[in-house]
Amino acid sequence: MKKGLFLLLLTTLALTGCGGETEKVKAEYPERSINAIVPFGAGGGTDVWGRAIMDGMATELGVNIIVSNVTGGSAGSTGISRVWNAPHDGYTLACTSETPLTIPVMTAITQTSNDWIYFIAAGSPGVLMVNKNAEYTTMDEIMAQLKKEPQSISIAGTVGGLWFAQAKLFDTYGDMPFNWLPYDGSGAALKGAVSQEADCVVASAGEAKDFMRSGDLIPLAVMELEAWHMPTVGNIPSVTEYLPQLAEYLPLNQFLGFKVPADTDPEIVAKLEEAFQATMDSYAIEIFANEQLATIYNLTGEEAKKYATQLESNLCWILSDMGTTTFSPDERGISR
Repeated sequence: MKKGLFLLLLTTLALTGCGGETEKVKAEYPERSINAIVPFGAGGGTDVWGRAIMDGMATELGVNIIVSNVTGGSAGSTGISRVWNAPHDGYTLACTSETPLTIPVMTAITQTSNDWIYFIAAGSPGVLMVNKNAEYTTMDEIMAQLKKEPQSISIAGTVGGLWFAQAKLFDTYGDMPFNWLPYDGSGAALKGAVSQEADCVVASAGEAKDFMRSGDLIPLAVMELEAWHMPTVGNIPSVTEYLPQLAEYLPLNQFLGFKVPADTDPEIVAKLEEAFQATMDSYAIEIFANEQLATIYNLTGEEAKKYATQLESNLCWILSDMGTTTFSPDERGISR
């Protein structure tokens, strides 16, 4: 009897000790540097916003956050997979935009928005632009030429995501079949358009602002239901002024922020959320958002999840209906 009680006591103490160590680990997070992966190239919205957010969060958390660009794969799937395949311990974060939401229908990777926790910072309107030296530099000229000679005008954009979907709207529903040129991120796509590798490009206003202000890229239409005023550039008409039939598929909004796997320890998620909120409340982010022509969303928890899930559904089903996906959203459990 005494021996049994003694063994029970030892077991209880051992378990208590283990629990204490677990709590200690949680309490000390983060105790070393954090890695943040950007799944697209340098200079695009995911990159610049990811770096701005991580810079603020590093200060709040008291550790270095090392930001790396890991490009490749449709919709940023190479970088996102790098994060998913790392330990889900809060030390590897995924800087993200809305584009990776299409990974489950564009690739063999099955994770959907249900498998991630989102921290959504902001977004900027999409703009269709043309190189200043292109043969056709107005919307009417481009529309006429594409109807006359399909795919005679090229358009650059990110593979498989929001800008891909917006560009494909012209082809599928606007009778404007562009020649699609894929790039690993909006930064690379914009450089492709400026260097005349491509005639046109679809990207966010924040990403393209310097090229529009310099005159290297001419804004033709904003991918919104209403015209939009861009400081120092002027009013940019809605694409629906030229193609009213596209109104049914808009708005398709950009978002920028980061995410972690959904099974990350809740206490670690809480610390990340606290640092994110402090960063989003900072004057530095307010100034940065204005510079990037962005609307601040500042969404976490269920709000962020709902936002991501709805946009995932919209994007994946639009692409599926166009016949441009590898897998059906139904196969991935993405409802319409």
